Amino acid sequence: MTMLTRARHAGIALLLSASLAPRIVFAQDTFGTLSSAHFDVKYQRGVPQADARKVIDYLQTEYRSLAADLGLEPKTKIEVRIYESVGKFLEETTLKRPWRTALYQRGTLHLQPISAMTQRKLFEKSIAYEIALAFLEGSGQKGCPRWLVESFASYYSGETAGMTPPLGARLTAFSDLNQDIQEYSVPPQREDVHYILSSTMTYFVQKYGEKRAFRLFREFDGTTSVDRVFKKVFGDEYSTIEKGWAKYIASRTASFK
Repeated sequence: MTMLTRARHAGIALLLSASLAPRIVFAQDTFGTLSSAHFDVKYQRGVPQADARKVIDYLQTEYRSLAADLGLEPKTKIEVRIYESVGKFLEETTLKRPWRTALYQRGTLHLQPISAMTQRKLFEKSIAYEIALAFLEGSGQKGCPRWLVESFASYYSGETAGMTPPLGARLTAFSDLNQDIQEYSVPPQREDVHYILSSTMTYFVQKYGEKRAFRLFREFDGTTSVDRVFKKVFGDEYSTIEKGWAKYIASRTASFK
């Protein structure tokens, strides 16, 4: 075999080995990509590959958990973007303040630098909250109210653990939750809203059991009304459920002194 032939064989072998190995590709917008069956995790050049791997591994774990709990799965792959700075995250999401370390919108999960999330001890909770929203996006499009979607996300993520109960919360209708979500978009009031949302799902789970509470999201079909879905799943009238919930929330919040 000539030197030229050996060189050609070596070159072919090198190409084959490169094609079989995991590839980190950086597109023109300076994002590399790691992919799994359900996620495409894109990360800027300044983000360590180990951070991207940490994210995709955690997402895969959460995906299996949510799919098992809800009996639902997103119809398409979810794109995830990890930014190299908090400023870039704010720019891309158009958020004005960095209190939210992750944001799911229009099929994409945006993440602050993993070091920033970890420093604030929000890595697991923030991702769990947002990926729950992604899972229930289809239910929302079929009539599931926003307050119910966010109640599950708050409950599932465990984000309210350690929070103090809000003062004087007096809610009489589930629609009050939607109003609060709209009016209080930033802390500290937003934390109070999330406490109530998490408590709402806690009430459903304690009263009717986790299996039935999570089944709610599968029953929205774009034509059945919210009150009929609740009646079908829980067996009680919507107004009865609402009254029991209002009493529960009042018992879970601190009163003015």
